[in-house]
Amino acid sequence: MKNARQVVLGVAISLAAFGQSSAQDWPTRSVTVVVPIPAGVASDIIARVVFEQVGKQVGQTFVIENRPGAGGTIGANMVAKAEPDGHSILVYGSIAAANALYARLPYDTVADFTPVVPFGETPACRGDGGRALQHAGGADRCCEGQTR
Repeated sequence: MKNARQVVLGVAISLAAFGQSSAQDWPTRSVTVVVPIPAGVASDIIARVVFEQVGKQVGQTFVIENRPGAGGTIGANMVAKAEPDGHSILVYGSIAAANALYARLPYDTVADFTPVVPFGETPACRGDGGRALQHAGGADRCCEGQTR
């Protein structure tokens, strides 16, 4: 839970600083937050928690839209084609993988997106028979002694 609070605080501070440093007030209307994976998974839940708090901080509504499909490219394309005014945000950690998976994409991964803030970390575990064998996320322990 400590990490979730750090993420919320980091995003809120970064977005508040962005808003204060820009020549115009931001956001001027509701913001669409696209999560290109199904509802209920970790990235979706984190996005909902974080942007609820960011909305309170900046006094605007952040609408979470899940647009799963094609390895995240459907949601990413939606944001890439949106007006570049800061009112469409993509929450996705695997956007670079699409270049390796697909020969042609409807967007340019580098030119069509601007990184704003690191959003969070989801540890990955590989297990055998319910025992965690390896952690791929960077923390000291992962899933130790847990079964699923």
